[in-house]
Amino acid sequence: MLFRIDTKESRETILKFLKKNPSQLPILLDKKGKVGRLFGVWAHPTTYLIDRQGMVRCRSVGAVEWTDPEAKGIIEQLLNER
Repeated sequence: MLFRIDTKESRETILKFLKKNPSQLPILLDKKGKVGRLFGVWAHPTTYLIDRQGMVRCRSVGAVEWTDPEAKGIIEQLLNER
């Protein structure tokens, strides 16, 4: 499952962002920043790829072009694991 987590921002702020930057992914609100602290997020965006066992397998700080062949290869590898 793919989703986004937004830390320490209001629902209104997120809705304004989504008007300019539509997303098909659900966005989970982390109003108090608890999830961000647990994962050690210090910059936005920070992306984590988590395998089927719930283990973090990849971390990327900053924007990523997810259609890039290298990024797609990492995702495909994780999806193919059982």
